[in-house]
Amino acid sequence: MKKLILALAGMALMATTTMADAPATAAPTEVKMKIKAKEKDGLVKAKVAITHNMLTYDQAKKKGKEANFITHITATAGDKVVYDASTSQFLSKNPLIKFKFAGKKGDELKITYTQLKGEVFFATKKIK
Repeated sequence: MKKLILALAGMALMATTTMADAPATAAPTEVKMKIKAKEKDGLVKAKVAITHNMLTYDQAKKKGKEANFITHITATAGDKVVYDASTSQFLSKNPLIKFKFAGKKGDELKITYTQLKGEVFFATKKIK
């Protein structure tokens, strides 16, 4: 039991250290992503290809760099959140995300992702 408590305390300390390193407010930066969104019978099928190295802690240690991976992905259409995922270092390099939602042609689909240190990136595309 004592080992479990120490392990949990250690994880809590790591989480606070990581969050303390993150910037307080990050202004979103527009990036290029491949986004396909097509509407058929009120249902929109979306495919999003994000170009990202997804450098895990182990890979970063071997290369002498800092870890950098996507921690959160959100998609909005209009003012409504249509996809929301919390991710980890185990998401593949250059991830491809597919999802469906109720929507209509002409709406704008906005994909936003956050990296480990708090940087926020986004891209938009009109639904066809």
